[in-house]
Amino acid sequence: MKKLLLTYILTIGICAGAGIGTGIILKKTIGPIDEMYPPGFDPAEFSPDIEAIMKKYDGLSNKTYDGAKSFTDAELVNIAQEKYKSCENCYNFSVGDAHTIVTQAVRNAQVKNGNEYFMDQISLSSMVSLAKRTYQHGADGNVEVHDGKALTSETATYPATPTATYTPEEYHKLHGMSPNEMFIYIISDQTVLDSTRTTNGDDVVIKMNLNPNLSTYWYKYQMVDLSGLANLPPFSEVKLTYTLSKDLVLKHISVDETLTATKDGIPVPAKTQDILELYYYADTYYKIPAIDEPFDFSIKEA
Repeated sequence: MKKLLLTYILTIGICAGAGIGTGIILKKTIGPIDEMYPPGFDPAEFSPDIEAIMKKYDGLSNKTYDGAKSFTDAELVNIAQEKYKSCENCYNFSVGDAHTIVTQAVRNAQVKNGNEYFMDQISLSSMVSLAKRTYQHGADGNVEVHDGKALTSETATYPATPTATYTPEEYHKLHGMSPNEMFIYIISDQTVLDSTRTTNGDDVVIKMNLNPNLSTYWYKYQMVDLSGLANLPPFSEVKLTYTLSKDLVLKHISVDETLTATKDGIPVPAKTQDILELYYYADTYYKIPAIDEPFDFSIKEA
């Protein structure tokens, strides 16, 4: 079906909002870390209890949306995300643009084939040409990262030898999520400010306005590593729209968010809008591209 990676890359000439850094190091961002998260802050306090949610769902006699209408919007979204995470063969990719003083084309892809994982991240504008490709072989295997250069909005070149190699724990600490994880926002009843739920034919559409600070805890740490930020960037808006099938299978997500980064004390707003995450489920093995092979970002029917 489809999906947009919440690790999508927003890179701009003056500031780097997410994903791959621009090559221009931002000395600091608005708001020191301790103003966002006081000492002792534990994101687990605001994270969903996935085990409890899935136990509740598994106890239903009717596991379609009709049987789960009483669930909260956050619970329904987490059920759909867990279904995607548990698939044996699946992939997702995102397409869209980020906006500051330039328009940045952003592409992200992720493939899961059993215990083999792959991520591709490309960002291109008139000022920036960056790319990052990541492989993990086995759930406990090392994570190999190849820093490359974007040629077009959907193609890039990468060195054959990894730029860096991490244990899964090291990679997660730096990036906020691992290649064998699919989602980086914290979505729970504690982080959803408001939401609406509608149906469109057999699909369920859930629009969420998230707490821009609590929901982006891990996302901020990913930006610090990938974009070379010196501090965690503040978000002022995070809006997600989920489309689920009647069987609560994740079909796609659209993202609309606003953040601010500072270069030499000058704040620069960054906006991502209409970035679409597409999720697909394969019945058989979906080939992970070799280091010299491009990922196919052509949009398919869900």
